[in-house]
Amino acid sequence: MFAILLASVTAALIGTLSYSRARRALEAEARSRLALLAHDVAEHLHRELQDRAADITNWTHLEIMRAILYRDVDKELAQFLRQIVGDRPIYRAVVCADAAGRVVAAAGDAGAVRVGTPPAAVHVRLVPTAPDTSGRSLVLEVPVGDPGQSGATIGTLVVVLDFRRFLETMEGSIGHNRVLTVRSRDGNVVIATSGTVDASADDALRGVAAVGPLSGADAPALQVVVAEPVRVALADVIRLRTTLVRVAALVLVLSSVLGVLVAWRISGPVRRLTAAVREITARGRLEESPQFPRAAGEVGVLAGAFQTMMENLTAAQAETLVQSRRAFLGEVAANIAHEVRTPLSVLKTSAQLLARQELPADEQRQLATHVAAEVDRLNEVVTNLVDLARPRAVRYRGESLVEVVDRAVTFFAPEARKLGVTITQATGPDVRVFGSADQLYQVCLNGIHNALQAMAGPGRLAVRCYRDDGWGVVEIDDSGPGFAPEVLPRLFSPFCSTKAEGTGLGLAISKRIVEEHGGTIAAENAPDGGARLRIRLPSRAEAS
Repeated sequence: MFAILLASVTAALIGTLSYSRARRALEAEARSRLALLAHDVAEHLHRELQDRAADITNWTHLEIMRAILYRDVDKELAQFLRQIVGDRPIYRAVVCADAAGRVVAAAGDAGAVRVGTPPAAVHVRLVPTAPDTSGRSLVLEVPVGDPGQSGATIGTLVVVLDFRRFLETMEGSIGHNRVLTVRSRDGNVVIATSGTVDASADDALRGVAAVGPLSGADAPALQVVVAEPVRVALADVIRLRTTLVRVAALVLVLSSVLGVLVAWRISGPVRRLTAAVREITARGRLEESPQFPRAAGEVGVLAGAFQTMMENLTAAQAETLVQSRRAFLGEVAANIAHEVRTPLSVLKTSAQLLARQELPADEQRQLATHVAAEVDRLNEVVTNLVDLARPRAVRYRGESLVEVVDRAVTFFAPEARKLGVTITQATGPDVRVFGSADQLYQVCLNGIHNALQAMAGPGRLAVRCYRDDGWGVVEIDDSGPGFAPEVLPRLFSPFCSTKAEGTGLGLAISKRIVEEHGGTIAAENAPDGGARLRIRLPSRAEAS
């Protein structure tokens, strides 16, 4: 994965560097192209304005302009102006005014034209096109001289130019994705072609060129701005970026898939080895060890070493088990001899006395009763040993642990009252376990019975049943003397008993039953005195 990440980062850096360089180069080329186009438009506009100024100046020297002095009584001047507007669409309006600024004749859209006193020379000014628009109209004002008197001025010829006609002739060379704007140096827009990009927007590239000054005229400085959207100007490099991103994503996906396949193939033996170890850990036994993976390299060596170790441990465990069984059998034999010797001695003595037939009938009946009692005791020992060594087959099913505890407490309630023992019972919500109710009842009976015997008189017995994170727990606390420290480590061993008449097999049998149910049983001394027996049983889903 590190190699894939390193290769991906390297490819991304190389692609980013290539894209950045290509973008800068293409952006520089686009700016140069727009600047050249703006320069061409500015030159064309300058020539157009220069020609219009020359035409208007020539009109002011025509003989027909003398009609201003006569207020154009024959309307020839008005006819002349209408002919100019009709023949040349670039002229929006033409107005002739006398020296006082009064309009003598006009043609076109002359309603918004305001005329003052005649200027000294050709004067160009910008006026708003209409109150509700942001465009400007270019107005040329030329003084009209008196043909009969040199140096005298009789009026003013005012011409309003329609820049839209001029831009219509330029749209073909500009292109539909660009916007051409003519503006003054102070930022006032004279006219602009329609488009989706703003000439001053940040996401546009611009080319700017100044319109040359009109010779012999007082005119504002104009600029031509050609703007083009970045997405259009850099379309090639944007397509390159998209291609690079797609290729990089494809390479990343392919390399990731390849890396996962390689990693899966390499990690397969490791996963099988881990699964084998987990199986052994979950089973808790070394016999029937799972098959360890065969692989080349260090993983194969590790698997072989682990399998050899498990085989050695299995053999050592078998040997230890044999030795422990022998030791256990020796301990059981010694305890059996101890438990059986006393009853046998009593039986032998009683049999000898009965064989003499010298005793009275009452004593003979008493000896026979002792013999029967000792036989029952021997039978109990043998029965418990059989139960411990060979568990009986039982049928497991979903059972209520609370009901089992209630049944055991109810059974010992009369005996507890006789002994002066107060039993308190605390149970939470019902706890379901998967097991045998009769065997769990036997475990609870044994725990409560041992607690009552340990107190041997008035006291308190607390029985609790509750759920604890997936476990059903039964706790039995008594107010007796508790367990001696030397007894606790071997409390659940066979024949370990603190009672004079006990066999020491009850807790051992309880431990076997609880462990068969997948639970645990433990004993300890309570912090406030007395003994505590804790039984934990798994609360399984199949018990519901």
